[in-house]
Amino acid sequence: MEEDDLGAGKDRLFVTALARGLTVLRAFQPGDSLLGNQELAARTGLPKSTISRLTYTLLQLGYLAQDPDSGRYRPGVGVLALGYAALSTLDIRDVAAPLMRALSQETGHSVTLAARSGVSMIYVEASRAPTRLGIKLDVGSTVPLATTAIGRAWLAGLPAHERAAVLEELSQHYGTRWPTIQTGLTAALQDYAEKGYCLSLGEFEADINAIGVALKASPGQPPLALNCSGPAFRLSKAMLEDEIAPRLQALARQLGGRA
Repeated sequence: MEEDDLGAGKDRLFVTALARGLTVLRAFQPGDSLLGNQELAARTGLPKSTISRLTYTLLQLGYLAQDPDSGRYRPGVGVLALGYAALSTLDIRDVAAPLMRALSQETGHSVTLAARSGVSMIYVEASRAPTRLGIKLDVGSTVPLATTAIGRAWLAGLPAHERAAVLEELSQHYGTRWPTIQTGLTAALQDYAEKGYCLSLGEFEADINAIGVALKASPGQPPLALNCSGPAFRLSKAMLEDEIAPRLQALARQLGGRA
């Protein structure tokens, strides 16, 4: 990963070392057990020598914990404290949770609420349906912004100038893969402009279909998006549009969003 990829070439105030440390922490995903320096280097694109210094520093600060037998790392309690501090500021979760749970029970499908985290969306609230027991949809899980219904809806809900900036970031992140990804994303944004929702039909996971809507950002809170997802064999495009879309849009309106 080049320094410019982290923003160092764009802003004199940007602290590249700090950005690299946070990149290491973001490399850990739900479901990971332990990661070594070599795996972290592969995931971040940073040199292994740099990773070694970063993991040592993060370990000393309590943001990583080290397995004494393998020497590999997992997130430390310091990261947990930061995560709960961030979640505690999202007042909408208290209102959204019971309404999401009700919709999940009515439809038999998972309902999630997410915010942006880099080129991904991170779940800040989730009501998981039994039909998706094999797929993690817990708070803290991340999914791609560009290929998921929830990410596309979040992007569609942004003001035009902010959306353009995020699209540029996505273009740089995906490189040669961007034209293909952009095709699906552009179609989804057009759908949102016409219908008030975005779809992802097997584009993130081959057997999963989903629909997403954006929420209007409340004062002091980040832009958020909602989605409903489930197995493609149970949740067809027609069902998403005819049955799920009105319910998800109604939930968005209850939460003060736009649908």
